[in-house]
Amino acid sequence: MKKFRVGFIIDNLEPDKYIIDLINFINQNESFESPILITGYSQKNSEPLIKKFINNFSLNKVLKSIFLKIIFVIEKRIVSKKYQNKETSAEKITIDKFKIKKVVGKEYTSDSFLEFTNDDLSLIANENLDCIIHCSSLNIKGEILNLTEFGIINAFHEDSFGFSEVLNGNPSSIFVIKKLGKELGNEDILFSGSLMTSNIWLANNSQLIEKSNVFLMQILDDLANNRRVNKSEGIRNTSSKSCNINSASTLLRYILKIIAPKILNSFISKLLSPNVIRYSVAFAHHDEHKKSLSSYKEISNPKGRFLADPFVFEENDTNYIFVEDMFFKDNKGRISVIKIDGENYEFLGVVLEEDFHLSFPFIFRDGSDIYMIPESHENSDIRLYKCIEFPHEWCFEKTLMSGVSAADTMMIHKENKWFMLTNICSLGLNDHQSELHIFYSDNLKSSSWNPIKSGNPVIFNSMKGRNGGLFYHKDKIYRINQVHGQAHYGKSFDINEIITLSKNEYKEVECLKIHPDFKDEIISTHSFNANSKFAVVDFARHQRLRKALKM
Repeated sequence: MKKFRVGFIIDNLEPDKYIIDLINFINQNESFESPILITGYSQKNSEPLIKKFINNFSLNKVLKSIFLKIIFVIEKRIVSKKYQNKETSAEKITIDKFKIKKVVGKEYTSDSFLEFTNDDLSLIANENLDCIIHCSSLNIKGEILNLTEFGIINAFHEDSFGFSEVLNGNPSSIFVIKKLGKELGNEDILFSGSLMTSNIWLANNSQLIEKSNVFLMQILDDLANNRRVNKSEGIRNTSSKSCNINSASTLLRYILKIIAPKILNSFISKLLSPNVIRYSVAFAHHDEHKKSLSSYKEISNPKGRFLADPFVFEENDTNYIFVEDMFFKDNKGRISVIKIDGENYEFLGVVLEEDFHLSFPFIFRDGSDIYMIPESHENSDIRLYKCIEFPHEWCFEKTLMSGVSAADTMMIHKENKWFMLTNICSLGLNDHQSELHIFYSDNLKSSSWNPIKSGNPVIFNSMKGRNGGLFYHKDKIYRINQVHGQAHYGKSFDINEIITLSKNEYKEVECLKIHPDFKDEIISTHSFNANSKFAVVDFARHQRLRKALKM
C-alpha cells in the first residue's frame, strides 16, 4: 500500500513537545512518508527594541507577565513530575531532519486568520499530501482547506486550554479533535473526550493535550491504513465560560482563588496534619431496594484504615462483604471481608494481599467456582483470583490482560460470552476516571480479549465512564458509574440500566442519581452493589490524618 503523506502547518521550527511528539510519530511509523513541515509565514517583528517596548508597554501587560510567572513557577514543579512534556523549552527540530516548505501566507491580524497565496498553494500541492495537520496559532481559511484528499485536522491548542475549567470549577474538561470546514464553527468532529478537571491549570492543560495526542495518533494511523475518516457524535466544548488569560485581573483572580488556598492548606496541614478523605461502608437488607441509604448500617473502620469499594456475596445462606481495606501507614490497599447477619456484622480481616495496591474486589461465580478480580493497576495488569476456601483463602489464577493501566474491572456473562468492562487509561498515566472499555471472550480464562466492534472507549466522559459497581434486579443488569467533581474523585454516582451488551455494541440508560447527602458530614459516595437480599454502599468524610491513625 502507498505510504500516507502528512504535512504540518507550524508557526516556527521550535514547536512545543506535544507537536514534536506528533511529528515524530509520523516519522517513525512505517505507514507514513517522512512528514513535511510548512512554515515561514510567521515573521519576527523587525521594529527597533525601544519602539517595540513603547508600543507594547501597558500596566496590564506588566502585571500579566508577573502573574503568569508566579503561576508557572508554582505549577510547573507539580506538573513536571507527572507530565514529562511540560518543560520550559522544547527541543529544536533541525532543518535538515525534515523537508521544509517555506510559505509567505497572508495574515489577517484583526481576526487571527491565515490564508495562503497561490504560490504557497502550488508549493504545497506539489508535495501530493494526503492530509495536513494544523498546528498553527492562527486559524486557517481559503483553498488550503480543499488541497488534500482528507483535509486539514486541527491539532492546535491555545495556551489557555484548560484554564477556564479550573477557574470556573467545572467538573469536566473537554478536548475535541476535528477536521476543519470551510467556515469557522462548521467542522467535522472526529473524536472528543471529557476528563475530570484538575485542580491546577497546567496539569489540566497537560492531561487534555496528551490525551488528545494519543487519540489523534490513532486517527492518523487509521487514516494511513484504511484511507477513511470516521466522524464522531462527540460533543463540542461549550461547557465552560471562557476566561481571558491576557487579562491581569483574571490571572490575579486565579492566584487568589486557586493557588493561594492551596498554599494556605499546605501550611495548615503541616501544623495540624493533612486533611485526608476517609471512606466507610454501610449495608442493609434492602427489601427490594425500598430502604433509603440513610438507614444503612455503617461499619466501623479499623484503626488507621478505611473501607471502600464494597461487594456483597452470598455463600451457604450467609452473606459477606468484600472491601478494599486501605492502610494509611503504607498507603496500600488489601482485600478484607466482613460477615453480616441481619444488622450485625463481624470483621473477619484481610483475605488477599500483594506487594502492590489492591481494591475494588469484584467477586463472581462461574459454575461452582468463585472468582475475584481486584483492581491491580499498580502492577499494570488485570488479574483473576480463584477461591480455594471461602472466604479466607484465594490464589492467583491467571493474568487476563497485561501491560495495561486498568482499574475497576467487572465481568458479565451473557449469551455464552464473557464481557469485561474496565477503565483503561489510554495514555498510561493512571487516569482511570473517563474511559470505559469493553472486551469479550468465549472463555473466562482467555489471554486474548477482543474489543467490541463499536470501538473503545465506548464511553469517554468523566461524568459517566468510571465503574462503581454492578447488580442484577428483576432480570435486568445495572451498572454504577462514578461522577467526579473538579479534582474530586468519586463525588457521587449514577445507576444505569444496561440495555444492550453484545460483541457489537453497548448501550445504557441512566435511571437514578445518588448524591452524598444520606449520612452526616459525608462529601463523597462512589460505589454501590447488591445481591437479592443485601445492598452495600460506600461514602467518605474529611478527617485529619493524625486522628485517623488513632481511631
